Amino acid sequence: MGYELRRQLRNALGPEVTGLQRLVALEIADDANDRTRISWASLDDLARWAGAKNKAVVRDALKKLAAAGWEFRVPIGKGKDGRILYAVPGKRL
Repeated sequence: MGYELRRQLRNALGPEVTGLQRLVALEIADDANDRTRISWASLDDLARWAGAKNKAVVRDALKKLAAAGWEFRVPIGKGKDGRILYAVPGKRL
């Protein structure tokens, strides 16, 4: 589906994003809808596609990507303290 987005991201990520972080980002782009650029891949899907040990490793890769300026998660709201929320108990990530 998102092969064009994957190619764009492959060039944009640059050499500083490597390993599992890079692979997770590219798998998200590959799964994304061509028009909306949204991927509904679960952490389990990403772990399986990337050959990761488990979804905790993928979650960590996504956090490192976000810290490097590559945020792939969609905010679902704000907490009482004003922080952006990406996940809450009972709501799917």
